[in-house]
Amino acid sequence: MTQRWWYAVICFGLYTIASVAGLMLIKASLGPAYSLWGAGRYFNWSTLLASIGALLYIASFVVWLSILVHYELSFAYPTAIGLTLAFSTLGAGLLLGETLSLVRITGIVVIFAGILLVTR
Repeated sequence: MTQRWWYAVICFGLYTIASVAGLMLIKASLGPAYSLWGAGRYFNWSTLLASIGALLYIASFVVWLSILVHYELSFAYPTAIGLTLAFSTLGAGLLLGETLSLVRITGIVVIFAGILLVTR
């Protein structure tokens, strides 16, 4: 790695937060927005939240490009994918009411173990 450990924490943290928050906003607001669009109401809170989610997701891609400049792909990709998988699953369970079964929680633990092994 070409940077200090704290730079990686900041980059991957920003990437994960922007990506997961964007996806969750899109997921939570797109259904209601779609229903309102069918009624001819295109400008509403659900549309605004879906748009903010899309902007966050785009921002995560910009951060991803910075990560690719500074880190090896064999380190960056598994770390980024593992973090987004784990936190999107946790966020969906805690904030969107999706099922968080023991198998999914075990999978998250395995993902974190895999990230630790890949980054060594």
